Amino acid sequence: MERLVRYFTEGIENRPIANTIGVEVETSFMMEHENGSPITVAQSQLLIERFRRVKDWRITKTKGNLIAEISDGANKLSYELGRQNLELSIAPDTNSAVAVSRAMKLADELGSVASYVSDPDARFLWEVSEPIIHTNEDLLMIPDERDATWLELDGRPALELLARTSAVQFTISVSLKDAIECLNRLGEKIGSFLKDYPQEENWRRYIKESKADYHAMRYGGPLFFDSIEDYCKKLIKHNVVVGPELVPYNQVRDLDIPLYLRSIWWYFRLRRYENTLCIEVRPLPRRDSRKFKEQFDFVMNIMQS
Repeated sequence: MERLVRYFTEGIENRPIANTIGVEVETSFMMEHENGSPITVAQSQLLIERFRRVKDWRITKTKGNLIAEISDGANKLSYELGRQNLELSIAPDTNSAVAVSRAMKLADELGSVASYVSDPDARFLWEVSEPIIHTNEDLLMIPDERDATWLELDGRPALELLARTSAVQFTISVSLKDAIECLNRLGEKIGSFLKDYPQEENWRRYIKESKADYHAMRYGGPLFFDSIEDYCKKLIKHNVVVGPELVPYNQVRDLDIPLYLRSIWWYFRLRRYENTLCIEVRPLPRRDSRKFKEQFDFVMNIMQS
């Protein structure tokens, strides 16, 4: 447990709440065809390539002949499991208004570019500002080796449940002394978050139906902690993903801590970026981009109460 405690505490700078803000926005896209159906891999590639050219971004990751990620050096656009689901990762900013506005602007620009993408199977594409896609089609796409590991670990039916969901996530810096109090404040309000979080059902089914046999609390997690040590004590109840297997935490010597933390899907979780400690706030649905500021203000009112 001590290595996790050191990871979260050693060298952390004393920053006020929300000194830096990062945003991730997932968006699903449909095509105008019959009753509307999720875009194909070919169409998502057309969308990514057109957005890249419009914005003058660079290709930063490929898988075979597919573009897996583009970037301007700070912001990124990549796949999020579903062939129709693209994620914008917004570079952290010290000004929350700037970070949220940039997320809104890029999401709107991506939607605008989609409306100009066409091929013989669809007159145009359009964004769906909804948290879940309902379809009988298999939407799962595996854009990198990490996702391929999850496919072997979970099995396709379980993992495909997550290919249908879209969320907005905020990563908000905190000081070490305030981190646990902020986590607990968020935990107290989980009911308010889950009132509008339809993805909850998909996530619960994923944990239950995965071949990995996860601990039931690997998703959602505990909501209250006594200290950083208590937080880490509760973390290590969860096994480590090593290849396509789960290995008890105390049996893993060379632990990739950031990867381990990403594989435990608590509603509110601690992350470290260089010397900054952050809380990642996850249970927020993808809605119209005009709601991003309202969602961010909702989170900050809780953390600063």
